[in-house]
Amino acid sequence: MADSQQEPEDGLLGRVQSLVRAFGILDELAKSDNMTLSDLSRAVGLPRSTTHRLLTTMEALRYVAFDRRRNGWSIGVQAFTVGAVFAQTRDLGQLGRTIMRSLMSEVQHCVNIAVPEGAGICYVGQAAANGFRQTAARPGAVLPLHTTASGKVLMAQWSRAEFDRYLNSAPLKARTARSIIDGDRLRREMADIHMRGYALDDEEHSDGLRCVAAVVNDRYGLPKGSLSISDRSSHLARARLDELGPALISAAQRMSMEIAAQSF
Repeated sequence: MADSQQEPEDGLLGRVQSLVRAFGILDELAKSDNMTLSDLSRAVGLPRSTTHRLLTTMEALRYVAFDRRRNGWSIGVQAFTVGAVFAQTRDLGQLGRTIMRSLMSEVQHCVNIAVPEGAGICYVGQAAANGFRQTAARPGAVLPLHTTASGKVLMAQWSRAEFDRYLNSAPLKARTARSIIDGDRLRREMADIHMRGYALDDEEHSDGLRCVAAVVNDRYGLPKGSLSISDRSSHLARARLDELGPALISAAQRMSMEIAAQSF
């Protein structure tokens, strides 16, 4: 017997179609600061009535705005807010550039900044010492959460339910012989990270590379990204990772305060 709570397929398809059309309207409005209903309906290939119905719904949600003086539509404040948050996240590497360079000069190792990206971690900035660039964590690279210090320090902020969902979503894959792919062991690792305030990657993602990471928070105190120090194992001894931890936490806290000061 079908679930009475399940939405009919035609109703779901209608909602998806409306969503696609709404995003098409936003795409067109992003190209111009003002468009009439007629111009917009022609641009998106929809009847005026359909276009107007979508626009009024989006106006109520503040994603578009209507200027009665110019009789035209434009991007609304909510769309700007969403875009600004995205830009701020992706500009995290630039926002903390001074702090990253200062930390790099202090520790003489590569410094990286990363943000969550789907089920992984995306590196958005890097300050390299002595000309060495950590290729695994190069800006734009998306790496697994469980094999990287940057990813693990963010995982340590999750609730038990969030962590369990991650473990159940897909089998953990090893990148090296040191990768932690056992759920119980990874859970214990999260407890250790939460207690000491930083995460370690002892050649768990790439042979010959070590890393230590601390969490960077937004103005609400929620995890926004991770600041890390990395280098070749020949230049960064395992014992050195724990020595770097306190300095890294301090730098991450300064970056968090900088983010809070520049938020709006």
